[in-house]
Amino acid sequence: MSPLFQPLKTYLDTKLSLIDKIPKERKSVLSSFAEFILQSFETKQKANLVFICTHNSRRSQIAQAFAACIPHYFDFPGVKSFSGGTSITELHPNAEKALETCGFRLENQGPPRNPKYSIWWADGTPPLIAYSKKFQDAPNPSSEFIAVLVCSQADESCPYVPGAEARISLPFEDPKSADDSENPLEKYLETCDQIASELLYTFREVKQKL
Repeated sequence: MSPLFQPLKTYLDTKLSLIDKIPKERKSVLSSFAEFILQSFETKQKANLVFICTHNSRRSQIAQAFAACIPHYFDFPGVKSFSGGTSITELHPNAEKALETCGFRLENQGPPRNPKYSIWWADGTPPLIAYSKKFQDAPNPSSEFIAVLVCSQADESCPYVPGAEARISLPFEDPKSADDSENPLEKYLETCDQIASELLYTFREVKQKL
């Protein structure tokens, strides 16, 4: 694998050093998530993860990006990440800025409404194509995937996710609350920090047990 972009690797190194600060109750949920991934690898030698929130504009998109690059960070293949919502909006500009600040490279491919973004985390790797979609929509898998509910509203509205082999509730606070503040990027980066740290914890457990 090509090395991660250095700013992104430095960011992940820092977050990895802080994972012991994750609350015990949250670690229990993340360990269950890791077990689902391990079970998928045991039966299929791969794992498909679909991150779901209401609008597929912030948390689920951020989680998809980090779930694409962190397996690369730990140097093990076989994980594919996807995202979707219960409705369609677009990747929010503040989420885009936050991912760039963390070290990803993004390029807006258009169209003007709900544009598709190419997201890279290393040279020589195919980009992640990010845009808002419903979780049932292609290119998301329709079966044999782990559904990860990253907002409480989606969690409540999707008690059953068709086609999912496992479902886990992993809600994060919505950074949307800061959109009208003087510095919304600060809140978005806090969201990135938490998502990155918790996915690092999850994938480190998977790596250790594979």
